[in-house]
Amino acid sequence: MKENENNELEKLADKAMKSLPLETPSFDFTSRVMAQVAMAPEKTIPAYKPLLPKTFWIVLITIIIGLFGYAYFTDGSEQQIFNIDFDMAYANKLQNMANQLDSSKTTMYAAVALLLAMLVQIPLIRNNFQGK
Repeated sequence: MKENENNELEKLADKAMKSLPLETPSFDFTSRVMAQVAMAPEKTIPAYKPLLPKTFWIVLITIIIGLFGYAYFTDGSEQQIFNIDFDMAYANKLQNMANQLDSSKTTMYAAVALLLAMLVQIPLIRNNFQGK
């Protein structure tokens, strides 16, 4: 049934198209289109801007070097830098929690494997998104 309707519609469209004259573009159509293309503004691609700026990395590296330098040049004795007793604030809860934490070797292996997998995937994903 549908094929019959489609054939009838095609025959009707063919009859209507036969009576219409063939249209052709004007003589200077190509030159006018190219002039409009030339006048169109060029799209600019935004410059790459890193997620974390260089100043952040410089500050972070400076802090890390400062902490390592402080740890290296102190004699290892317990010194309070700012006379604040953090043991009172936390009531030594963090140290007690760390002492009570017990995990199996399997859990530790799984955590290390997960960390290594993440460290391997980061450069791979970065290269994939940069198109290299």
